[in-house]
This record gives sequence, structure tokens and C-alpha cells, in this order.
Amino acid sequence: MEKVIKVFHYFSYIKYPILIIGIYYFYKPFFSENSNLLENYNYGLILLGLGMGLDSLKDYGKLTWLDKKVYHKPKIAKYYFSVLGLVILSIIISGIIGYFSTEQNALKELSIGFIIFGIGTIGILKAGIQVTKDFMETEK
Repeated sequence: MEKVIKVFHYFSYIKYPILIIGIYYFYKPFFSENSNLLENYNYGLILLGLGMGLDSLKDYGKLTWLDKKVYHKPKIAKYYFSVLGLVILSIIISGIIGYFSTEQNALKELSIGFIIFGIGTIGILKAGIQVTKDFMETEK
């Protein structure tokens, strides 16, 4: 089982090039005159959502110092998860409302990007809750 966890952990490193490409699409309209702003932001949101989803594959047994400060303190973790949950919910709801309330293809595509970004971020929320739960069980 440990080998499978390691494979997923190493597979999660694919997120870094995907996140860099996603950030590239956010800055591309500023440096190129022929690029479409909404189309590039859509690509950026989709790639950031994919990168966030891949982040949930990492081994959360190896935490950074910042992760430990958040996940190992129940009051801070509860506040963090509440805020993150509300942000994710608002991103997904705004994407759904945008998708069904407009007839413009560019805005529909951007709304799909928001939905994918929100769904990808759910993985981080779930993994963080799992780490906090595991820590709380080991403390007892």
C-alpha cells in the first residue's frame, strides 16, 4: 500500500507545470495583442482547477511548517475550512449562474472554467479536513 501512496505522491508533482501553464494564460493577454482575454482566462482557470485537483493526490503525511500551523490547530483549521468552503461554493455557484444566464459563448466558456476551478479546489478542502481529522485522532 505504501508503494501506491508514493506513486500518487510523485504523480501529484505534475501539478507544478500545469499551474505554471495556467498562470501563463492569465498573463498572456497583457503581452500579446492578438489574444482573447476571456478565452485565455478560461484556459487558465481550467488548468488551475486541474492543478488543484492533482494537489490532493500528494501524501499529506509530509506537511510543511505552514500546513502544520493550520491543520494541527483545530480553531484555525475550522475557520480556514469554513472560509475555503464558502469561497469554493461561491465560485461554483457563480460559474453555474453565469453559464445558464448568458447567451455569449465566451462567457459560457469562462463560466465552465470557474466551475472546473471550484471542483478542483474541493480536493484541497477534503484533504485538509482529512489531515486535521487524522491529527485529532492521534492526539487522543
